[in-house]
Amino acid sequence: TLNCHERQKQILKRTSYAAVLCLLLGGSQAMAIVFGGTNLGFLGYPKHTCSKPYKPYSFSGQYEVESYTHQYENFIECIKTYVENARNDISRIRESSNDAVSEANSL
Repeated sequence: TLNCHERQKQILKRTSYAAVLCLLLGGSQAMAIVFGGTNLGFLGYPKHTCSKPYKPYSFSGQYEVESYTHQYENFIECIKTYVENARNDISRIRESSNDAVSEANSL
């Protein structure tokens, strides 16, 4: 017979395996609820790849001001998309782990 501590360790181990399996296989329940892009890759969570705008020491004309403004706006939009995708990934992971815990608790 197993004592309470050993039983908890077994449940935690099963839950961990189930959560990893759900993440690797992209559990249909989690993917059905969270919509939107993702940043998650096979090699871990990537840093953003957004290009920072080049800001000259001083602007020498309207063209440089407009160019910087355009680069700045593109950078901000890129960062917003990255953050939104990161939040989607967090939701997917949270949902998959909750599903795994529910499955383990139902035993």
